[in-house]
Amino acid sequence: MDDIEGMPDLVFTTGETTRREILTGTAAIAAAFGATLELAAEAQLRRQEAAKDARPVKCGFVGVGSQGTLMLRRALSVPGVEFVGICDIYEPNLRRALELAPNAKGYKDYRALIDRKDVEAILIATPLYVHAPVAIAALQAGKHVFCEKMMAYSIADAKRMARAAIAAKKILQIGHQRRSNVIYNHGWELINKAKVCGKVTHVRAQWNRNGSWRRPVPKDTTDRHWNWRLYKDLSQGLMAELGSHQIHVANWYLREVPCAVVGIGGIDYWKDGRTVFDNVEVIFEYPSGVKLNYTSLTTNQFDGFYEQFMGKDGTLIVSQSGGGQYYREPTAQPEAWMKDPANKQTGPQGQQGLKLDPEATKKLGTTGVRVGERVIRGTVEGKDDYLLEMEDFFASIRTGAPVYCDYRDGLKACVAAIRANEAMTKKTRIEIPPSDYMI
Repeated sequence: MDDIEGMPDLVFTTGETTRREILTGTAAIAAAFGATLELAAEAQLRRQEAAKDARPVKCGFVGVGSQGTLMLRRALSVPGVEFVGICDIYEPNLRRALELAPNAKGYKDYRALIDRKDVEAILIATPLYVHAPVAIAALQAGKHVFCEKMMAYSIADAKRMARAAIAAKKILQIGHQRRSNVIYNHGWELINKAKVCGKVTHVRAQWNRNGSWRRPVPKDTTDRHWNWRLYKDLSQGLMAELGSHQIHVANWYLREVPCAVVGIGGIDYWKDGRTVFDNVEVIFEYPSGVKLNYTSLTTNQFDGFYEQFMGKDGTLIVSQSGGGQYYREPTAQPEAWMKDPANKQTGPQGQQGLKLDPEATKKLGTTGVRVGERVIRGTVEGKDDYLLEMEDFFASIRTGAPVYCDYRDGLKACVAAIRANEAMTKKTRIEIPPSDYMI
């Protein structure tokens, strides 16, 4: 259910590049933007190191519906990755995936695939309620695991997955792909290093769509199988499928996790037998006092999706498809890089606004680097977020480096999303104890 993301920020060459060259190259644009961009540079280095390891990584994939097929395509684009087995209980999905990976063997039972001794890693894009049993079985069998978001259907299941990864000493990466998105890494540095917003006090995030979320059911399957996201015993609804991504970003940027949540949700428009909310409005409270106001609609797509960080000195908006925008508060002193912006604009309350230029590194070596131009779509070496997160996963397997979004990050987003659903269901404020986040 995720949208393909455009995440331009830095464009590195595909040739041999040293750490010094990368960090030196980013220094110029960092000076313009007031951030170091070290995170993006280090990620590129890891990918380069991993590319030197020519050994094949033999993998299996469990769950190749629409999202799984997208991920399979991206994984197949990573050099040295070989799929030897693919599993899905729905025959048309399995056939389609085997056409993409013709050397793989098809399976209906994931346990038979996991039992293969030659499989080093298992990728999982099953419905949410199946994440935990497949991931735990794979980890216990000594496989590295990539599991799509949300981490698990329940907090207990997420913790069991984490404990299995710890016991097996294997990688468990969770598919919050914004962690590999270069523009989101840039935004993190603008907030936490350049501190362009000053002290962040509030966050607004939304993911609005206009559609029922219900898909036509093929004759050879069932509604609950095909539209599992709409049923409460199989799905955690909008908070899991969309909200967990954006909660993850807020947790990452704020470097803390929610301690309480209130909310209102309802099945107010799509009276079609679903049992999950078709709209959600929640407010998370963080220990520092920061509030995250989150909205997800299925009846209006105005403004799409973004995360907006609001501080005493400014507002930074980051988005999958829209790059980044910064608005300075009238009471804040301008940074040096703000003095000569291209494409000045006016914010909602008349603030001077800048649109950050995700592709500014293309202009290194030229005079007058522009810092105000917004790029709607773009790439890092022609790669979207899904490919970058796949590269990061396999780079971690090859180099032993930690993954960018591991079971700890996945658990934090999972806990918050589940507690939000509880608050909306019970129509009350829910305290989130520290023990929820403890593995």
